[in-house]
Amino acid sequence: SRLAVNSVTAGDYSRPLRISNFINELDSGFRLLNLKNDPLRKRYDGLKYDVKKIEEVVYDVSIRGLAKEPESGRDK
Repeated sequence: SRLAVNSVTAGDYSRPLRISNFINELDSGFRLLNLKNDPLRKRYDGLKYDVKKIEEVVYDVSIRGLAKEPESGRDK
């Protein structure tokens, strides 16, 4: 999550979008596991806070119009 914030500060507005995609895929994988009182549960809890922080960064970047949507390859 710090890399996403620092990237925006440095002017790299596409990196938080890539980080968000990766973290969301990682989060989806963790949600498939049964983590009752496993030590891995603490890692997952920390990941949830990182997902929230990165979503806030991506939201701010997209609201300000700084994020460029990836080209879909279709002619408009």
